[in-house]
Amino acid sequence: MFVLVPEFVGVCGTDLDIIAGWREDEAVVLGHEAIVHLESQPSPARGETLCGNSYIINPVSSENQNEIIGHSLEGMFQEVAYISASKFWDGLLVPIHPGLDPLPAVLSEPLGVAVYSIELLSTPQLPERLLIVGAGPMGLLTAVAARLAGVPEVSLVDRSERRVQYAVDSGILDGEFALCPHSSRFPPAATYYSESGPDAAALCVGREQRREALVDLLRVAQNGARIDLTTGFATREELSQIPGADLNLIRRLNVCGRPWPGYIKTVRTSEGKIIHLTGHRGTSRHHLVHAMNMMMTHPQILGQIVTDVVTLEEATGLIRSLLRERREPDGAPYRKVVVSLGGS
Repeated sequence: MFVLVPEFVGVCGTDLDIIAGWREDEAVVLGHEAIVHLESQPSPARGETLCGNSYIINPVSSENQNEIIGHSLEGMFQEVAYISASKFWDGLLVPIHPGLDPLPAVLSEPLGVAVYSIELLSTPQLPERLLIVGAGPMGLLTAVAARLAGVPEVSLVDRSERRVQYAVDSGILDGEFALCPHSSRFPPAATYYSESGPDAAALCVGREQRREALVDLLRVAQNGARIDLTTGFATREELSQIPGADLNLIRRLNVCGRPWPGYIKTVRTSEGKIIHLTGHRGTSRHHLVHAMNMMMTHPQILGQIVTDVVTLEEATGLIRSLLRERREPDGAPYRKVVVSLGGS
């Protein structure tokens, strides 16, 4: 039995989707964005021991993508977590870089997801105009990853002006590329892209907004654009605008960095537009190491992603607030909550 002591655990949008009933995951305890201390482990082979160090949880098994910490297996929102040796896959724990503060390091997993998304969108070449749909933590991390990768133009759209404003005020996004359909300060995406749409896009919204957001994105994207489905979809879920495209299956064909180059599904919309869809589940060690390197070299910009650090006891009330805010997306503030379970 592996005994893990969680230090910091991020509240992810998928955690909120599960609590709100938008996903049918089995775990009783949630939490997959986590920094943990390995307290003990079964007798190690060849005398190798991992104990005594802090690690990032890499929550999706590359051997079986249905095995996910905090989804199918118990998560890290608890004082001590136990994982049997039979459920402990290779690569589940990735050592934290020496000198990296474990509190911001908890962002390594979602930032690794963003890095993976930008890799998929940049094959065979870097996008010229990237539109990110959703200005929550995943959207902001994707914007940071894209800008650091050298994407020339990164724009971001959200229904909430407050979220978009936070991205601008934090320096994560240039104001001229901030978009909002219900704002007097920021133009809607359709107006901004009236002449030529984005050649790449990342869908980073909660599940309750996924269908409407993807329909809008298909409308504004240019012919031949590549779209990353960062947001999850239900089994065999399709849209009438892209008949025959199993959105859940498209994401499941890229798992933890494999295969490479990643799988792309080319579809024709009902309006005759060609779109290349991709997506993925999980991250590889490479993505997490890349994310940690980014956090070491750009601590100021990435340090603004986290807004609230709370105890496990305080988390319940704050999660209720997050769920209420998600039900009113036009006025929702930007929030990224991290639960501290004794880390420093």
